[in-house]
Amino acid sequence: MAKKLEFEDSDGVVQRKIDIDDTSKEITVYAGDETKIMSIEKHASRHISGGDDPISGLTYSQLAENTIIIRATLTNLPEQTGLAADSTGVKAKSAKALFWGRHVKKLRLLSEVTSIPSDATVRIGVYNVTAGDYVFYRDYEGATGKNIDEYTDTMPSDDNELEIRVEITAASGTSGATFDIGSCVLQVEYGIS
Repeated sequence: MAKKLEFEDSDGVVQRKIDIDDTSKEITVYAGDETKIMSIEKHASRHISGGDDPISGLTYSQLAENTIIIRATLTNLPEQTGLAADSTGVKAKSAKALFWGRHVKKLRLLSEVTSIPSDATVRIGVYNVTAGDYVFYRDYEGATGKNIDEYTDTMPSDDNELEIRVEITAASGTSGATFDIGSCVLQVEYGIS
């Protein structure tokens, strides 16, 4: 085997060495301490001949964190009016959506209450039907509003069914009282990295 070609920095310290294997004719790059860094041929095999190609064979784990962000609507609940506010309980819910957690970075809920009695509390939240509990929610206590809430804690399990749920948690004392909601949207944000 021939002597390795050495490359020194400005202080004369060997930083890289290049060697050609006599049998395979493979070119290998080493660190100054003889640690193998890479084989040029093995690296080149990941590219189209000539090297003038787009990146090929790249996997998501090779990307910097959150290189690609995708936000998608999981389910929604259209505007509704005249919902009963004089008794507690669930008043509206969206279609169920099957959750899959790979690469999920956050859940986002857009909720809006456009009319509400001052003595009632409306809860709008993401409900895990499979687990039987809220993932997260916002309470509107006698006041209208429009909000976007984000959730980044422990995500639901794969294949759990989620829905947007609207309920009265504190009923109005006025018989026949009602409330209205604007459009509510559950989004999932994926970060591919």
